[in-house]
Amino acid sequence: MPRIVRIAAAQVGAVHIWSKRLDTLKRLLKLLDDAASRGAQVVLFPETTLTTFFPRYFFSDDAELESFFEHGDIITASNTKPLFDKAKNLAVDIILGFAEATDDGEHFNTQVYYHAKFGSIMSRYRKVHLPGDYEPFSDPDATNQLEKRYFKPGNLGFEAFRVPDLTTVTPERGEPIFGQMICNDRRWAEAWRVLGLQGVEVVFCGYNTTGFAPHMWGSSKTQDPKEAEAMAYFHHKLVMQTHGHTNSCFSVSAARCGMDDEKYGLIAGSLITDPQGRVLAKSKTTEDEIIIADCDLDLCQQGKTRTFDFARHRRIEHYGRIANQTGVIEPPRLSSLTLNGSAPMINDDVALVNTLPKVSGPAFTKIIRILLCNPNSTASITTSCLAMVASALPPDVSVYGFTAPTPAPTAIEGNFDSIMSAAASARAIIPIADRYDAFLVACYSDHALINMLRKELSQPVIGIMEASFFAARTLGDRFGIISTSQRSKLMHEDSIRHFGLDAFCAGAKSCDLGALELESKPEKEVLSVMCAVAKELVADGADVLTLGYAGMTKLKPAIEEAVGEDVQVVDGVVAGVQHLIGLVRMGSKTAKAGMYESSAVGRKARGQEHY
Repeated sequence: MPRIVRIAAAQVGAVHIWSKRLDTLKRLLKLLDDAASRGAQVVLFPETTLTTFFPRYFFSDDAELESFFEHGDIITASNTKPLFDKAKNLAVDIILGFAEATDDGEHFNTQVYYHAKFGSIMSRYRKVHLPGDYEPFSDPDATNQLEKRYFKPGNLGFEAFRVPDLTTVTPERGEPIFGQMICNDRRWAEAWRVLGLQGVEVVFCGYNTTGFAPHMWGSSKTQDPKEAEAMAYFHHKLVMQTHGHTNSCFSVSAARCGMDDEKYGLIAGSLITDPQGRVLAKSKTTEDEIIIADCDLDLCQQGKTRTFDFARHRRIEHYGRIANQTGVIEPPRLSSLTLNGSAPMINDDVALVNTLPKVSGPAFTKIIRILLCNPNSTASITTSCLAMVASALPPDVSVYGFTAPTPAPTAIEGNFDSIMSAAASARAIIPIADRYDAFLVACYSDHALINMLRKELSQPVIGIMEASFFAARTLGDRFGIISTSQRSKLMHEDSIRHFGLDAFCAGAKSCDLGALELESKPEKEVLSVMCAVAKELVADGADVLTLGYAGMTKLKPAIEEAVGEDVQVVDGVVAGVQHLIGLVRMGSKTAKAGMYESSAVGRKARGQEHY
C-alpha cells in the first residue's frame, strides 16, 4: 500500500519592517486554511516567517532588535498562539521558521515541527550554516546579511525524526522520516548527507534569499538585477533537486519573497521535488501562495536501495577531509622552474614529503561522548569550561556539561567540600554513566570524585589537574602552577608530591583569590594578579604554566601574552578532554584488577546500595 503524504509549502510575500504582527499572522492563518481545504496534512512556512528579514539591518538598540525575536513558548506566546491553535483545530501539522530568543538569552534562527494531534513540538532545528558577516558594509546602499551578528550557529545538529498519524505504517518502512534545514543550509551537501544517512524521506527548508546583493556575493555592482535574481533562483532550484536526488528523498521549500520594505527583493520559487529531482509543484507568483503535492514516500526506495545504497557503495575511508577540515588546503605548489621544457620540477621539500611513508586511519564511525563533570553547583563554571573546549574538538567528539546538584557546595575549597560535592555528583552521574565514553572531573585538585568514578565505571576518568600535569611534563622540563588561594597552593603542592612530580615542578604560587572571587571581582583585576604570578613562576624556572582553576576562558590568552611565546600555558580542561579522546580511540578502559576494583558487590551484600 502506498505511503502517501499530502504536503504543502506556504509561500509568504513581502513583509515590511513596518508591518504589524497581527496583519502578518492573519495572512499565515489564511494560508493554513487554504492548505487545509486542499487536504494538506503538513504545511511548511518560510524562514523567519513572522517578520521582515531583519538581519539586513544594523540595530544599535537592543530593545528594537529583540522585538524581532520570539520569546518564551512559541506554542503559547501571544504572537504565535493563534497559528498553532488553528493547526490543532484543523489537524494539520505545521513547520514554522522564526527568530528564537531562548530563556538564557541566546538567539537562534529556528524552525520547529508542530504535531497537531499531540499539540506539541516534535522537532526543533536551529540553522547551522549562517551566511554573511558580523559587521555591516561601509556602503550605505549595500544589502547587508548580518546573521552572524544576530544569531548563534545552531547547536542541535541535523536530526531526522519520525512522525506518526500521517500515512500507512508498514512493517518494512514504519512512520515517515522527516528532516529540517533553513535557507543557506540547503547549499551544503554535508547537511543533506547527514540527514540522508538517517534514511530521511522528506527534507523541509524555509528560506529568505536575496535576488540582488553584489556586496554579499563579491560580484560587480553593475550586474543586471534581473540576471542576478534569475541566477539566485537557478541555484536554489539546483540544490533542492540535486541534493534531494542524491539522498533519495523529497524536498519541500517555502519562500519569503517579494519586495520587502519596498526596497529589498527576495526570490520566490517555492518547490516540491521528488527523489528523482523532478519538480512536483512550484510557485507562480511572488505573493502569498500555497503549493501542494502528494508525496509517495515509497518512491524513495529505488534510490536508497540501488544508486544511493549507502551501505553498499559509500567509501568513508576516503572522506576524512569532509569532517576534519573546514577551509581549503591546496596541494603543494610546483616550482616555476622547468628543465628543457619538461614538466615543472617539484621543490626539494615537497618531494621529500611526498616520498615519506605514511599511514592514515579510517574515517570516523562513532561519536565519542565525554561528560565534563563540574562537581560544584555553580553552573556558570560548567558553561565556561564547555566554551573553552569547543574550538579544539574534532568533529566526532561531543562534550556534555554536568553541574553537581544541590546540596553540592558552590565552590570547593578543601577536603570537606570535595567529599560533599563528590557524593552529590556520583549519585547523579552513575545512573546515566552508560551514555558516555569518558569522564572529565573539572576541579583543579585530586578530587574525590575521580577515584569514585574510576572504581565504579570502566570508562576512562581523569581530573583536570592530573591532565595538566601530564601535558606539562610532555611540553617542558619544569612546570609551575598558578593557584588561586593560599589553601589551594598547599593542596597543589601535596598533589605534586602525591604524583611524584616534585623534581619537575618549579612550584605553585597563590593569587590570594577565593574561588568565587574569580567570578565576582572585576575581570581586569583578576587577570592582572594572575599574570603577575605567572611571571614570578617563569622567573623561578618554569617553562610551562598550568592554570589552577577551571573555567576562565580569557585567562590562558592573557597569560600567554604576559609570559611570551617561549613559555607554554596549559589549560587542564582542554588537556583533559584531549587526553580522554586519545584513550577512547585506543579502546582503553579503567583497570579493575587492583585499586580500581568496584566495591559494589560488597555494598550489595551489606544491603547498602543507598548511593
